[in-house]
Amino acid sequence: MIRQANKYDIDKIIDLIKDFAIQSNNPMAHDPIKWSRNHVMQLITNIIAGQGFILIDDEQTGILIAFKNNCFWNDKSIQLQEVMLHGYNKFVIARLIKEYIKIAKELLRKKEINQATMSSYDDLKFERYGMKLIEYHWEIK
Repeated sequence: MIRQANKYDIDKIIDLIKDFAIQSNNPMAHDPIKWSRNHVMQLITNIIAGQGFILIDDEQTGILIAFKNNCFWNDKSIQLQEVMLHGYNKFVIARLIKEYIKIAKELLRKKEINQATMSSYDDLKFERYGMKLIEYHWEIK
């Protein structure tokens, strides 16, 4: 079962984030030894307190972190962005995605957000979940 994480899950969330960093192709995520635990704890606390949400499965083998922020050019427009998705198996990842979509649709319906997005490094065919591709991101090396 997928649920929203709370303050009692913070240590496991940090473990999963570290595991993601070690396995990730994202150069910004590597080397968790250099991370600031205080910084990570503050971000997680802010997200759990309402600046987004963290989904975790009951077995604590996967997480999805979503962050709410104001649109750059419109302070009344709030975007929900998935910023990290990690799990040990595809079944858990699919359940995390489905729960994220369910929560995002509810927030859109209640007009608490104006847009919800997910990103990926590969084309994961999110169309099967009813999403549409809106942009590509390019990194400067």
